[in-house]
Amino acid sequence: MRRLREYGSAMTTVTCVGLAVLDLVFGVDARPDRGRKTFADSMTVIGGGPAANASVAVARLDGNARFLGRLGDDVIGDLIIDDFAKWGVDASGVRRIRSIPSPVSSIVVEADGERTIVNHSDPMLFAPEDIIVADDLVGSDAVLGDLLWPTGAISAMRAARAIGIPGVLDFDETPRGPIDLILTAPTHIVFSAPALASVSGDLDPGKGLEIVRSRTDSWVAVTLGSDGVLWLDEADDLRTTPAFDVDAIDTLGAGDVFHGAFALGLAETRPIEQVIRRASAVAALKCTRFGGRAGIPCAEEVDEFLSSRSAGQ
Repeated sequence: MRRLREYGSAMTTVTCVGLAVLDLVFGVDARPDRGRKTFADSMTVIGGGPAANASVAVARLDGNARFLGRLGDDVIGDLIIDDFAKWGVDASGVRRIRSIPSPVSSIVVEADGERTIVNHSDPMLFAPEDIIVADDLVGSDAVLGDLLWPTGAISAMRAARAIGIPGVLDFDETPRGPIDLILTAPTHIVFSAPALASVSGDLDPGKGLEIVRSRTDSWVAVTLGSDGVLWLDEADDLRTTPAFDVDAIDTLGAGDVFHGAFALGLAETRPIEQVIRRASAVAALKCTRFGGRAGIPCAEEVDEFLSSRSAGQ
C-alpha cells in the first residue's frame, strides 16, 4: 500500500461517492398526524445525501474533499452543485444527466432531534453501467461510498483496493443487491444497526458483526447511536467505543458526518481507536445543532470538544 499523507495536513484527500440531494428541513414540535396540517418553527434548504454530507464533513475537518455522483441537468442539480462550492467540496466530477430530475428530500425534525425523511430519487439516475474507475480516484488518500448509488459505490471500493487506499462503505438499509460483492469490495464497512441485522440475520450487533466478518476480509463496525460504536479488532475481538453524551436537537446527517470523519481519519493514518473516537465526536457535535450539514463542526471545534472529554466519554 502506498504511503498516505500524515494527519494534520490539509492536503489529505477523500473522495466520496454516492447520493447528493437537496434537503428541505422543517423543525416542528412533533410530527403531524396523518391528514393534519402543522406549522414549522424553522426551515432550512440545504444540500444533503449520505456521501455528500460526508464530503462536507471532510472539508470542515480541513481535508481536501471531492464528491462523485450523478445529478439531473436541472435547477435542483444546480442548487446542489452551488451548495458543494459553498462548503469547499470539489464537485467537478459530478455527472449531469438530461431529462432526469435531481434527488429531493422533505425532512421533518422533531423537538427531540428525531427526523423523518421523504426522499425522491429517480431510479433511472443511477445507471448500472456507469462506474467509478481508478482514474477517477487519482490523488485520493481514501474513498467513501454509500449504497444509494450501488454500482458507483461498489466500483469505487474495488478501484480503491486496486490502487491501495482505504475504501470505506457506509452500509445502511438499501434495496438488495449483490451482497457478497458488497461485503468483499471495501476495506472497511460501517453498518447501521438495521442493515447489519438484515445482512447477518441476527438482531444481536456483536453476533451480527462476527457473522459478517466470516464472509469478508474487510474491517467491520456498527454504529449504535447513544450506545456508541461496536467493532472488531485485528484479533476479531469485539470492542466498544462509547458515544458522547450530548443534548441532541437534530440527528439529521449524524451518521453521514461520522462516516466522513472516519474516512478522513483513515486517510490521515490515525490509529483506529482515535479514528472512531474523533468521528464519534464529530457526529455528537453535529447532533447539538439544527439544519443537517449546516451543523457540522470544524476541526478546531472537534479538538476543543475532545480535549474537554475523558477517553471513556
